Amino acid sequence: MPPPVLPAALQHRPMHPDDAPAWADLLAVIEEVDGTGEHHSAADLARELADPDLDLDHDSVLVLDGGRPVAYQVLRLRAGPDGNVVHTDGGVHPAFRARGLGSYLLDLAQRRAGDLDAGLQVRVPAHVADAVALAEGAGFVAARWWSTLHRDLTRPVEPAPLAEGLELHLLGPGYDAVRWDEPLRAARNASFTGHFGSAPESADTFAHHRTGSRAFRSECSAAACTPDGQVVGFLLAFEYDARTAATGNRDLYVMTVGTLEPWRGRGIGGALLGHALLRAQEQGFGSSSLTVDEENATGALGVYTRAGYGVASRAVTYVPTLWPASRRFPVRESPDSGARVDG
Repeated sequence: MPPPVLPAALQHRPMHPDDAPAWADLLAVIEEVDGTGEHHSAADLARELADPDLDLDHDSVLVLDGGRPVAYQVLRLRAGPDGNVVHTDGGVHPAFRARGLGSYLLDLAQRRAGDLDAGLQVRVPAHVADAVALAEGAGFVAARWWSTLHRDLTRPVEPAPLAEGLELHLLGPGYDAVRWDEPLRAARNASFTGHFGSAPESADTFAHHRTGSRAFRSECSAAACTPDGQVVGFLLAFEYDARTAATGNRDLYVMTVGTLEPWRGRGIGGALLGHALLRAQEQGFGSSSLTVDEENATGALGVYTRAGYGVASRAVTYVPTLWPASRRFPVRESPDSGARVDG
């Protein structure tokens, strides 16, 4: 096929580390129209551009109108159990939509995935009609649905006891990366084996995206351990300063919760969640949120709804119809999550 053609008068290049402020400005304009609830600071995005797994020269694109960014795309390659997968993150300035920019970026993503012999996943907000139409118009099909859940922390939190024989270890304040990073990473990789779109994380990747993030809040994070110190369950909590500044509300985002398979069904996730929410209340957080796979086989959605969370918004992961059979996920209709919107 011929290479994609950029609309006239626009240029593109790879993203550079010093593009973070301009990228933040572009995302703010996109958020005003799309209303996804996501807010990004230049400092957060600078860290994204410093991702040790990101090849900026080959896996990032910034589209410019003169010197002004009007669209972007970042591709992240992950090695999964069924082969490599490329995840896309992209957006177009509202004033530049309906000019073929979205199709241009998606075409670049498909070609890059082909070069890497990888499947391609595109996750878009379910309520953003332009993004849904782009994916479906390109022949992509829905593979998975995700719910962003919300809980009002002005409502009471009922703590749940930890399973007998386990000990709760607080991860902060004063997080000790030498003590905890490797046990937490091992528990994260083991507990997410077989989850849709998940892949094992290296030590550098885990530290960069989780415990080394500016958003990590160790004082609301914890691990459940056996008496000999093995981590069998954990919860890592975040707070995004840009969101707090934009909304005036402190929201505790539950980034990652995991329980090792032999320990599931003992209420460990619920106990860790109750601890995190109580700590968040003590520190003045007004709400908590998280994102969950609606078809999560471990029953995570039920744990969260019992803790008082309800659906605030949804997203859908699309994949190309003509994926290699070894990397094709079943096509899904939108499931009924059964979760109540939290009032």
